[in-house]
Amino acid sequence: MNIKQELGKHHKDFQYLTDQDIQKLQEVSVARSYKKGQVLFNFGDERSHVFFLVSGVIKLEKVDDTDTFTYLHFKKAKGLFPHLDLFSDNKYYISAVAHTDIEIISMPVKVFEEIVSNNNQQLIVNLQEQSRILQTQILKIQKGTMNNANYRVMTTLAIMYSELGEKQYPQGTVIVPCPMTINDIAKSSGTTRETTSTVIKKLVTAKKIMYSRKHLTFLDAKFFNDTLKN
Repeated sequence: MNIKQELGKHHKDFQYLTDQDIQKLQEVSVARSYKKGQVLFNFGDERSHVFFLVSGVIKLEKVDDTDTFTYLHFKKAKGLFPHLDLFSDNKYYISAVAHTDIEIISMPVKVFEEIVSNNNQQLIVNLQEQSRILQTQILKIQKGTMNNANYRVMTTLAIMYSELGEKQYPQGTVIVPCPMTINDIAKSSGTTRETTSTVIKKLVTAKKIMYSRKHLTFLDAKFFNDTLKN
């Protein structure tokens, strides 16, 4: 993995930084690889680094003290994480676990924050990303207050479609490039495995998705786009 090739202006997280700032980040960054299931950091750990995901999928999660309510979110490669605690918390507000084998570049958070805080255009990009993440979570909360668990599962799938999906040509379908278990989808939806399985079977029958060997393929883009809007 070549840090100089990955940390550059071709990624939106660094697009407005000066050459000098990018060089400074490159000099203090470290490339690492993690196997599926390895923990990068836990909730409550000292927030020492921010990470750029080079390859694979990361799982960001938090479980409350009662082990009842779960925050679960997935992020695919070529992006920075975690975003929401930048410039604020001294500790990580979530845990990060490798959902697949991953490659990351870690940067000291203080260096990154200092560079970005002195660059108005790049700061705006980070604030816009924080806003987008919050909007997604507000949507999940809104759907989560509904008694109808079907809507919660469909919202989770729509978010996966939007944030993890990769369009396939010439078929026009959208795939999630990593396995997603029924349990993953159920935890993210705040519902049971049985309910989630029933909803997925209905969506398969309705030809909205294909689900085989833990792999998701979205067949009806309009349906899932509309789910995000409603």
